[in-house]
Amino acid sequence: MKGTLAIGKAWILHRGGETGQPSERTLDEAFEYETSRLSAFIQDSPSPEVFSAHLEILEDPLLRDSIQRNVSEGLTPSESVKAAEEEISAIFNETGDEYFKSRVDDLRDVCRGLVEYLDGVPDNSFENLPKDAVVVAPELFPSDMAEMDLGTVKALVTRKGSPTSHVAIIARGRGIPFVSGIDIDGINTGDLLLVDTGKAEVKVNPSEIEERAFRSRMAEDKGIPEGMIQAIRKHGVKILGNAGSVKDVEEAIRSGAEGIGLFRTEFLFLCRDKLPSEEEQFSIYKETVEACQGRPLTIRTMDIGGDKPAPGLDLPKEDNPFLGMRGIRLSLNMPEIFKEQIRAILRASAHGKIRMMLPMVTRLEELVQTKALVEECKASLRSSGSLFDSDMEIGVMIETPAAALISDRLAAEAGFFSIGTNDLTQYVMAADRGNSSVSNLCNPLDKAVIRTVKMVVDAAKKEKIPVGVCGEAASDPEVANVLCDLGIDSLSLGSPTLIKELSLH
Repeated sequence: MKGTLAIGKAWILHRGGETGQPSERTLDEAFEYETSRLSAFIQDSPSPEVFSAHLEILEDPLLRDSIQRNVSEGLTPSESVKAAEEEISAIFNETGDEYFKSRVDDLRDVCRGLVEYLDGVPDNSFENLPKDAVVVAPELFPSDMAEMDLGTVKALVTRKGSPTSHVAIIARGRGIPFVSGIDIDGINTGDLLLVDTGKAEVKVNPSEIEERAFRSRMAEDKGIPEGMIQAIRKHGVKILGNAGSVKDVEEAIRSGAEGIGLFRTEFLFLCRDKLPSEEEQFSIYKETVEACQGRPLTIRTMDIGGDKPAPGLDLPKEDNPFLGMRGIRLSLNMPEIFKEQIRAILRASAHGKIRMMLPMVTRLEELVQTKALVEECKASLRSSGSLFDSDMEIGVMIETPAAALISDRLAAEAGFFSIGTNDLTQYVMAADRGNSSVSNLCNPLDKAVIRTVKMVVDAAKKEKIPVGVCGEAASDPEVANVLCDLGIDSLSLGSPTLIKELSLH
């Protein structure tokens, strides 16, 4: 499968300004700069939740208070940030809680950005990145992924990291091979590298015979496995795209997507202290559906909470945010804010085919209450003379065991289903997909998960509503084959490369 093999010349990442001269910049300026930088990443990244987690850490009083305490003890601002990073990392690791331990890398990335700004480090680490390079580094951070041109990168090779890290997730979404745990000391810029993610191996300066054999493997693996193509053809499965911005939508449609199966709206809420207005949301949704060029756009209502806090909502801290006030339960708890989003979506539906999708549903009442709010918003728009699609479909994301168990009742009320395999798998298996010690349990092909998916598909078929998959598993050929055979109607993919290859067949 593409995304597992790569060949290219090594380019060693040198943190461009690590020897930069300390500047007169203040801590307030550093925090303002980092807030702006992370906000831009949230807007442009296909994985906005990654950088919203960074923003949450930056805004946590724990970080600033620790830095200020170090300054008061005589350390420079830069030294104070480094000391605070060590202190808080130790606290997170000592809790024994996997959620906090997983935040250490996010903390380090945030502190790195503050230190580089304070030390006057120029933001040019990837300025001379050549085309078709294999980027080699001791460690990569999510911010690195946002700053480099991933369209020119052949592969990523690091000493530190893991297959479940944020960097790995972003790389997978772009179809870029990523191997960590490699001894990079013997690699020099310009060395020819053979990168094999399946074997977690990197061959440096291979012989002609080795290179030829590797290129033969790449030729065999270049396309999509024939079994996946045949399954898609046999069942008439549509190929859709996942998107988090207008730019993502344009790229997916350009790659051949038959529509957008998941448009995330969180980026409108995550990077700001003030909530977006109805007009601002309408403008974005209108631009997005027009970018679909007549193809359907599925807009997921704000999936805030969990690892995606929104500063403008001033939500209380929760011990277990993934099982707390998030998704549709949060929206229904704030009906006036929710109605603004609903009205904006309805108004945009006058400019193209839009479907509205509800995240984190666990009860039938949540769908019924939402439909009532939609009808209320329709009446309001009619009275003001606003145009909208009166038949706009309202669908449900199936990402909890509760939703799967009542999928027969939900199917009777919903216009469509979309299965979120990431959350569904981790909730069915009671295993955090971000926890490396139990990540082996987060297998979408586990019998328990497959039985759950089949239950959902059967319920959808009985009520004659379409059912798709928008989780990461849709991009895995082995999983996709099984999903197609179970009877799903669409696969919504995050990788434009994969969309393009499938659309060519």
